[in-house]
Amino acid sequence: MTEKVLSWQPNYSVITLPNNNLIVLASNGEFLFEYNAFPLFNLIDGKKTQNEIASNAKSQEEKMRFYSICEYFLSKNQYITDTVDTEKQALAKTITCVGNRLYSNLDFDFGPLFSNIENVQLIITDNLLTASQELQHIKGLASDLPICIVSITDTTTLISPILSNVQEAETLTQTLEANKPVLKFVKAYSGTDLTIPSATQLDVSTSDLLNKLAKIIQQHLAQPERSCSLIEYNNKTNHLESHPFSPISVTRKLDSKISLNSQTITFDNDGGSRCLSAQQTVEKLKPFISPITGQITHIEKLPKTKGSSISIFKTAFFKSPPIKNANNIANDSFVQICLGKGVSESQSMASALCETIERKNAQYRYITPTVFAHQSELSHRSYNFNQLVPYSKQQYKRFSDPHNKESNRTQAAVEFDSRQINWQQVWSLSHNEPVYIPYVSCFANTPYEEDQFGKWHSNGCAAGNNLEEAIMQGLFELLERDAVAIWWYNKLLRPPFDLTKLDTGHFAPLHQAISKDYEYWVLDLTIDTGVSVMAAIGKNKLTSGWVFGFGCHLKPQMAAQRALTELCQLIPIRDQGDASFDFDAITHEEFLKPNNNSPAFSPQLEPSGDLKLDILAVIEQLQNLGMETLALDYSQEPIPIKTANVFVPGLCHIWPQLANSRLYDTPVKLGIHSTPLNESTINQQGLYI
Repeated sequence: MTEKVLSWQPNYSVITLPNNNLIVLASNGEFLFEYNAFPLFNLIDGKKTQNEIASNAKSQEEKMRFYSICEYFLSKNQYITDTVDTEKQALAKTITCVGNRLYSNLDFDFGPLFSNIENVQLIITDNLLTASQELQHIKGLASDLPICIVSITDTTTLISPILSNVQEAETLTQTLEANKPVLKFVKAYSGTDLTIPSATQLDVSTSDLLNKLAKIIQQHLAQPERSCSLIEYNNKTNHLESHPFSPISVTRKLDSKISLNSQTITFDNDGGSRCLSAQQTVEKLKPFISPITGQITHIEKLPKTKGSSISIFKTAFFKSPPIKNANNIANDSFVQICLGKGVSESQSMASALCETIERKNAQYRYITPTVFAHQSELSHRSYNFNQLVPYSKQQYKRFSDPHNKESNRTQAAVEFDSRQINWQQVWSLSHNEPVYIPYVSCFANTPYEEDQFGKWHSNGCAAGNNLEEAIMQGLFELLERDAVAIWWYNKLLRPPFDLTKLDTGHFAPLHQAISKDYEYWVLDLTIDTGVSVMAAIGKNKLTSGWVFGFGCHLKPQMAAQRALTELCQLIPIRDQGDASFDFDAITHEEFLKPNNNSPAFSPQLEPSGDLKLDILAVIEQLQNLGMETLALDYSQEPIPIKTANVFVPGLCHIWPQLANSRLYDTPVKLGIHSTPLNESTINQQGLYI
């Protein structure tokens, strides 16, 4: 019996990464084959037999897994083949003129179908992205006439927006590439433009499909409102979907100066201090939702727990990891999930969408750093990594020990050695002047090696209907994390918040959602920052497992309500296998329960009804505590939501940053502890929520 020689099916291109993970490219998508899930697949080359490959297995378990997956794929005719004389499928041909204003690289005579299309140059191909990249090189294509690209595969047809000229195709290319992060990564990793084998087979039997497409294209060209969208047509089901095309402006440099404007707060009963209703925010962001052309891939409602009226929405966005991370590429390297919270359905939707824009805008997008220099050479004041993320000597020691589990955390860092780095200018809202901070603290997934000293994180990042909204929400998040960290690591006994003070209409659905499976209460964590911070604590009635939610607001009732909505958000995902925080490791301790004998600290600030005044009040309070407020406006046009990253060096973070003296001194200053704890006596469970 002839042994099976394994090869990849001809319509796939395969790239092997340094860790033996595989990126598999096809005309209908990209796939990551992680070695742990698909062992030995990196050895499939069309020469080795199945048994020869299996002989390289590190264990019997790995060998059997390899055999099992191979047999499954072969039986389903997926990905791989054992046919020896497999011919490589033809690569895409050059696009040429095949008729009057008609261009194609497919083996089919399109002339009779599209002879009556006027005033636009029509390009028919099998890969929309590749065609948009190559427009400038198509012979005979007029650079100043409108263009429409039609991509036809066996399953799907894509019809591009009407491009006014060849130059506009670059905008389409950038939009498509942003939602093809795997292709973008492979291109950068390999240093070449990979041509994906064509899977499109057109013959006479497809004429019915092409007749339908001809009518759809005619309608697309004739209706201005449709011609600004990308059309997706399912060749099998006839389903037609329109994808809004709102290209993002390219920004190479950010202006650091921020001037606050007066903004009247009109909605503050669900979701915080807002100038527009949640539904208005949702409507503004709908044109930016699409897995092909959008900044947000999709939005979906998670299944409700039985008896709950609280809706939780999930969104996602694509992201592009830098080449230096090639050894650590996994499926979640290219997509990030976001969740929304709120009492009303519209608020939960708005929350999820805004969080997505907050995170998406923070992705590295070739914005030029302000300066590359030693800290001592900077022309303005600055904060370095050690000041922004104050890790202790012991933490750095654990991070550097490959045998310590702390070394595997994404937060692990090397102590900054004062070398030259890239700096980003941000704005001091406290002193109205520019300040420098490390560039990699401002943006995620940058190509710069200095992120070994500290990486971007979302603490202090926020989105809003205007910049003031975003800054206010960013401040709330920083103040919330600060109070929570001081409570958690010092195990402070805190008083309860009276839930009867909450608006009944908002509290009732929260109570219904939580109380079925959990006992719960709210602790008042408010401290010297003068703004209310609350912790909603849930304890499962059957398992006694814990779960938390936190909230911050100038109104104590809103802080409590936000904590409860976050509790509702975290309950369904509490037990996810990839969660970085183990709720089940929490032991039953008194600081988790309300303590009526503990002193309550009343909020020192009250809402004014104007975001600018509220922000200035918080800034002044922080200044009285010796801390400066910095902000970076990293918004992207034309997205109608503003994004800001707020920094207050000196505040504590819920992730353990154990060289921050405030973490130990505050309980003593507040009179809760008589003597400060230290790094070895504080709560040893890092709050990596």
